[in-house]
Amino acid sequence: MNHLRKISGAKSPGENDLAKMMNWPRQLLAIQTAVSAAGDDVDRVLGIVLQNAVRMAANSDGGEIELRQGHEFVCRSACGSSPRKAGERTPVAGIVPGFCSISAKDGSGDGAKAGNRAGLRSSISAPIPFKGEHVGLLRLHSRTAGAFSNRDLLALQLLAGIVTQGLARGEHAKGERARAEADRRFQATFDQAAVGISHVAPDGRFIMVNDKFCDIAGWEREELIARGFQGITHPDDLDIDIAHAKDLLAGRIASYAMEKRYIRSDGSPVWINLTVALVRKPDGRPHFFVSTIEDISARRAAEADAVHDPLTGLLNRRGALAQLKHAMSEQGAWQHGVAAAFIDLDGFKAVNDTFGHDEGDRCLIKIAAGLRKALRSDDVIARMGGDEFLALFPASSEEAVKDVLLRIQREIDCVAQGESWSISASLGVALVPPGAQLAPNRVIAEADRLMYRAKQSGDRRPLVATVPRTGSSAAAA
Repeated sequence: MNHLRKISGAKSPGENDLAKMMNWPRQLLAIQTAVSAAGDDVDRVLGIVLQNAVRMAANSDGGEIELRQGHEFVCRSACGSSPRKAGERTPVAGIVPGFCSISAKDGSGDGAKAGNRAGLRSSISAPIPFKGEHVGLLRLHSRTAGAFSNRDLLALQLLAGIVTQGLARGEHAKGERARAEADRRFQATFDQAAVGISHVAPDGRFIMVNDKFCDIAGWEREELIARGFQGITHPDDLDIDIAHAKDLLAGRIASYAMEKRYIRSDGSPVWINLTVALVRKPDGRPHFFVSTIEDISARRAAEADAVHDPLTGLLNRRGALAQLKHAMSEQGAWQHGVAAAFIDLDGFKAVNDTFGHDEGDRCLIKIAAGLRKALRSDDVIARMGGDEFLALFPASSEEAVKDVLLRIQREIDCVAQGESWSISASLGVALVPPGAQLAPNRVIAEADRLMYRAKQSGDRRPLVATVPRTGSSAAAA
């Protein structure tokens, strides 16, 4: 088999050939029109080009178009006396993508043998170029030796160019379909996600929000777009959220997650778990944030129930121990020390015995309200159990501690006003100096011991003592 860069022994165009070439513009225009009508149907395009190639080469008895797939050429279209069948595969090494004339009687190999069986004596082929490489072959066959001329070669080259146009159109359409499919998948994921998803501009404006985000945040989509994330974030959580976003914009972090609150349109808070990442433009500039939110209100409520007293709403013993441990730590806000006041009600048993437990519960609820009134919003109040309470507040000075204790006693005394029962309280206060490494249980036990001594004294004077770092209990002041 001879593979040549030009046709071996081909005749030069004669007058008849030149006359036929004068009709090419009309023929090629008709072919291109038909190909355009085929749109992105590549197989239809190939069939149109092959059938017209056979017609333009007067001596052709058939042909095929093969396209490369990996290490093989796949026959995508065949007609007439082609030795190939649609779908047939041939190793790439067995086909040279160039112009060639093949004489079956001189040939060898599977292709030549197939040509011999079909009675083919010559063939001509043109490579199909696409994106800088040859991706296939347009080939014609004839039962006549030396059947093709250079005119046929030129025609085949022109038709191979039309195939290239069809491939480009098909690839573009395939890319558009892939993009459309990706868009559909994204939209489905965005709309049907089980978590809230939003795209947020660098200035905090919502660009897109899904239905789940609207449900969790408690706002209509239009209202969210108008407000931005700052407009729905709880004031106590806004500064830390903005600080994280600035770190993300500056490239100091890759993403961040936090638990925060949104304020819903009805004014109620909703706890969420927020995760944020930043999408950048090709030049590195910030484009938009991608945020996901999960409603964690149920978990936060369960955690709150675990550390709160269901009757009074105050912290329970577990919550009080956690708050005392934090207050004594280096992260605690009370740098001058902590005062732990143990409060035991005097006369509460008589309220229960005389008026019943419902009235006793109402008394405890009023006590809790009085303690809230006596202390600052940053101070800690807990019900330790029964008629015992604990108050934690800064021990900034002896006078400040005494002032708080007086307010506590005054508010408890006011609880019984207008009631048919009376109530009072005994107080013991353990002072924890700054930097003391003490177990919370030990501090509370010391305050409880001081309260018991105060109750025994009968003069209602609170007993106050500093908890020793080691050794026995401190002397009361």
